[in-house]
Amino acid sequence: MPYTKLTPEERRERAQAAHAELTGALESLMTADGWRAMIQAGAWMRRYTLANLMMIIRQCPDATDVRPLREWNKTGRRVRKGERGIRIWAPRMKRAEEEETSGSGESGDPAQRMLAGFLLVSVFDIAQTEGAPLAEPADAPRPERLTGEAVPGLWEALAVQVRALGFEVERGDCGLAMGRTEFAARTVRVRPDVDPAQAVKTLAHELAHILCDHENRDVPRELKEVEAESVACVVAAACGMGTLAYSVPYVAGWAGDLETVKDSAKRVLAVANRVLTDLDLPAQQAA
Repeated sequence: MPYTKLTPEERRERAQAAHAELTGALESLMTADGWRAMIQAGAWMRRYTLANLMMIIRQCPDATDVRPLREWNKTGRRVRKGERGIRIWAPRMKRAEEEETSGSGESGDPAQRMLAGFLLVSVFDIAQTEGAPLAEPADAPRPERLTGEAVPGLWEALAVQVRALGFEVERGDCGLAMGRTEFAARTVRVRPDVDPAQAVKTLAHELAHILCDHENRDVPRELKEVEAESVACVVAAACGMGTLAYSVPYVAGWAGDLETVKDSAKRVLAVANRVLTDLDLPAQQAA
């Protein structure tokens, strides 16, 4: 089933909804406990979209391992009676027959499934369960290079925005960095030895440096990196790509002071909204 293009109105509505969800979680996120929960989350947080992660942290700031009931049952642990679930959004799928029928009058594959909307479901933190102990969680993660494919068309859609701002896009050596923006030379470079998913996220990061006016704003390097990576994370998530394994440790490492992140929130949301509004991509079926 082919994707359909989002209209400008639909795209703005999606961005506004994502921003509203993020804004509602900021207060709990901008605390030492909230950041610690995000950083220590490690593997479990990568199974959730950015919007759902925000919902989890807002409802349960001390969460350390969040899974659906059936997954806890598989580990041998059971959710304690009376525990209240953490509510997140899950895609609701339905069967869809092909619009066209064959010459014999038989319809297409009835098992084809399509997105019919979203519904609230419950997940539970390990603190709400009892049973055999699990393996100790890993230490707070370092940024993990993203692997695999990117959202189709996202690289070129971002590159179009970079070029419209007067910068050339190229792949080449960036030293130890994933990407580099040279304001004097008007170039944006992404290293060539990474998978498409990492390359696209990095391109969004470098685009954010330009849109956040990091060429002219006299602000610390730490704030520039926090803003750029936060924008990249929000944009990627809205397009159906999870970058939290890379972005959360990266932002936390640069931020140091939680007020740095809080003070940049308004600019991050505005720039992310601008990038998403200008994207020309198929609709992504992601919760």
